Amino acid sequence: MRLAPPPPDLRLAPRHEHDGLLRALSLAQSVLGRESAVIAAALAGGDALWDSIDLPAGSPAPQDRSRLAAAAPLYFASELEDAGLLATAEQVAGLFASGAIVQPLGPVARQLNDFWRARRERLTAGERAAIFARAIEPRAFVPQMSALCEAIVAQADGGDLRERVVLEAAADTLGAFLSQRVDPMAAMASREIVETINLALGFLRDRMLHAAFGVQSLWQLLAITSQGQGGDASRVQRHVDQGRSGQAVLLWLAAHAFEPAPLLDPGDLALIGAAQRWLAGSAVARGETASATGPVAALPVEA
Repeated sequence: MRLAPPPPDLRLAPRHEHDGLLRALSLAQSVLGRESAVIAAALAGGDALWDSIDLPAGSPAPQDRSRLAAAAPLYFASELEDAGLLATAEQVAGLFASGAIVQPLGPVARQLNDFWRARRERLTAGERAAIFARAIEPRAFVPQMSALCEAIVAQADGGDLRERVVLEAAADTLGAFLSQRVDPMAAMASREIVETINLALGFLRDRMLHAAFGVQSLWQLLAITSQGQGGDASRVQRHVDQGRSGQAVLLWLAAHAFEPAPLLDPGDLALIGAAQRWLAGSAVARGETASATGPVAALPVEA
């Protein structure tokens, strides 16, 4: 009896070290490119009055979904800000411009030079902080986001009508909050911030740059800057994961906010997993001594 030939070898594509971060960044760029165009068209068409004053929550306006969609990348960017990504990029570019980095960096040297020369054209750290604080005020946002994520996770096994109503209430509350806070200025600024993050990651992920600072990974490089805030590599990565998960949940919110008793597909494991990971990360954050602040640590350059 002749045996059947063995099945072909299973070939798995290699997974990039920063695959999750880069995918989330690409998604943020895509969403902001689309929604910024929608908002710009609305403003050009004479709809600027809907942003001139803050009105109490009520029936959703057509622009609300664009605001909510823009809120997702804005939250992602705010978590990367807390991870110290842009602060590290600015420090590294400054050290390179001053001549403190003497090791050869190859092609990344040009990226560092371009990033440094364009520093006055970008939003400052204070301006970014003001935008994040305005759009995503933690004291109000975190409890509402927690309620939404808990309502999503509760439907993992198929929710009944009561759980769907709870999900509706949580989605409406957070949706109304964000649609009031994310104005066109914040949406346009978030696009600029995300593009700056993309430029920064272009050189911060470079292995030769890591060797110049005596670190082994992007997370370790960012952790040096955040040490003044009690940071380490695990804390940095938690912020990144929190931003990715939160962006996924908020994009679902943008598509389903203000729907009556929204029905969640129990098979949507990506969404349910993102909600669960956000809750887990939030619990860890509460347990950390994040209130201990200090000066931003200086990056040590290898001799």
